[in-house]
Amino acid sequence: MKKLILLLVFSISTLAFSQSKERISLHVFDLPTGITIEEFQNDLDRANKIYEKNGFGANKYKVYQVSSDDEAKEHRYMWLSTWANDEEYNNAHSEEIDDFWENYFTKKYEKMLDDHIYRKFFSVK
Repeated sequence: MKKLILLLVFSISTLAFSQSKERISLHVFDLPTGITIEEFQNDLDRANKIYEKNGFGANKYKVYQVSSDDEAKEHRYMWLSTWANDEEYNNAHSEEIDDFWENYFTKKYEKMLDDHIYRKFFSVK
């Protein structure tokens, strides 16, 4: 199932971004017990606000979910970010955003992060 999900995501990403030099950071995951998708999105929105404040655009992180009738038992959610290139990604990591990821997000979602699938994709052109 993991291979099928990764193949599907890679295929979609390749088609959608084949004419650019973008970097995509992709995470496929399950929500921790007791966390709703709305709470998770609100937490990523905190990161989005920091990136926007620092000049990297709005809504860098977007969350997706499989349809309610999808039979997948795991990895039912995905969050991704799109960056102009690896340099933009690296420059976006200010002290403020690093503090958010390290001292809030990673602590709250530690188990989920241990079990999720993470990939960096780079456009081929």
